[in-house]
Amino acid sequence: MAKASRAAAWLALPVLVFLALALLYPLGRIVALGLGEGIVPTLADPYYRSRLLWSLVYGLGSSLLCALVALPLAYAFRYRFPGRDFWLAFSVVPFVLPTLVVAMGFLSLVGPRGLLGVNLYGTPWILFWASLLYNLGLVLRPLVALLPKLNTPMQAARTLGASPWRAYLRVGVPLLAPALLSGGSLVFLFCFTSFGVPLLLGGPAWATLEVATYQALAQRLAFPEASALVLMQLGVTGLVLWLYLRLQAGWAVGLEGTEAPLALARGPALMLSIGVSGFFLLLYSPLLALVWRALERPGAWLSVWHNPDFTPGLLALQNTLVFAGMALLGVLPVGLLYAYAVWRGARWLDGLGLLPLMVSPVALGLGYLLVYPGLRGSIGLLIGAYILLSYPLLTRALLPALQGLPRGVLEAARVLGASPWRRFIRVEWPLVRSSTVAGLALALAAILGEFGATLTLQRPEWATLSLAIYERLGRPGATPFYEAVVLAVVLMVLCSVLLLGLQKGSWDR
Repeated sequence: MAKASRAAAWLALPVLVFLALALLYPLGRIVALGLGEGIVPTLADPYYRSRLLWSLVYGLGSSLLCALVALPLAYAFRYRFPGRDFWLAFSVVPFVLPTLVVAMGFLSLVGPRGLLGVNLYGTPWILFWASLLYNLGLVLRPLVALLPKLNTPMQAARTLGASPWRAYLRVGVPLLAPALLSGGSLVFLFCFTSFGVPLLLGGPAWATLEVATYQALAQRLAFPEASALVLMQLGVTGLVLWLYLRLQAGWAVGLEGTEAPLALARGPALMLSIGVSGFFLLLYSPLLALVWRALERPGAWLSVWHNPDFTPGLLALQNTLVFAGMALLGVLPVGLLYAYAVWRGARWLDGLGLLPLMVSPVALGLGYLLVYPGLRGSIGLLIGAYILLSYPLLTRALLPALQGLPRGVLEAARVLGASPWRRFIRVEWPLVRSSTVAGLALALAAILGEFGATLTLQRPEWATLSLAIYERLGRPGATPFYEAVVLAVVLMVLCSVLLLGLQKGSWDR
């Protein structure tokens, strides 16, 4: 036992050094500066108070909206109907899409140049629609997974005379409350700290606290104010993250029931399929509009790559792929060491892995500018931010695989005299390789579309696809708009290819 603890400590040491330099030190500097100089004038500023209030409203409203939509949808997914598995799987696809892609989809459909001729830019409705598109799967998938386990108590309610819908509302929903609140907490975290979508779609009137932080930093170099805003954000996200961890224990409701969806007659199943498919097509229509607008002007597919008035698309694509590859070289060892350290006994390290969820990309960029002023303009800061923001995706994919390794096989290898390194190469790695590849694919998708930290730490020659899209959106005219649409489609295709590869890997397993 002591030997295993020592091994876990040695595995954890490099990860702790990385977290200290890439997260804790910058975060500590932000807290010190925010408490020291910025907190009083920031709290006294009515504009910043209004940004905090709107961020809370946006987070809570998005959580409530996702819950209200997910509950009837989850009830529908109790039954078998054509397209059920496809829509359930697709509900989490938007979550891995870059914010720039989703924002461009909404601008293509309901923006100033939108297909529908209805301009929702600068309204809260477009932001809530975007949050539903992004986060519905976070609430829906856990509910659908738990619903089969509620069949027994709901059947008991039906026996006592309750209608199917009444049994669901009076019996099923209370039992689903922990999963509902847990998923809602995640939605709140992502919306409260949202940056790209409010920046591109909300306009000044609906800027979140994260957008206000970036503006204070980029427009006025107001480091104390920006630090105070980050401190306010950390206080809220820390409380919600604590609530999320407390609620996670309630997911396992401990009920028994069948796992298969319930059968329906052909007619009702077809009607249910039409209704559910129609809803999802409406929800995801901005993504369809994005592809349509990209095909409207074929010349944009040629001009975007070498346009001298903007960052050439070819350079942006090259930078995106090169930076992502460099970041993956760091994500792999950090993620592997982290997961193995936790698996070998360093359970205390698992809590630290949630800290990157509390710190937004813009706040991370601010921290790097504060604590590493001599490295401003260094590519190392940007790559470090990419690694920090994406390695948890690898560890979360890898930990369940490690915890599921057959103990008998591992013990047999140890008894036969295999060294730890040989056990890893010959026994453990082949069993967790597919999970590692899946985690790397998710991390790569996150890196490809990263926007907040890239915008904060950027240099002109480092422009990625996200920055090239943002640059074109800031210019008037049809040509910049259509070129931005083309680049958004390219970015969407890159992430979709990764996701399809991930799905294929899961099928192969």
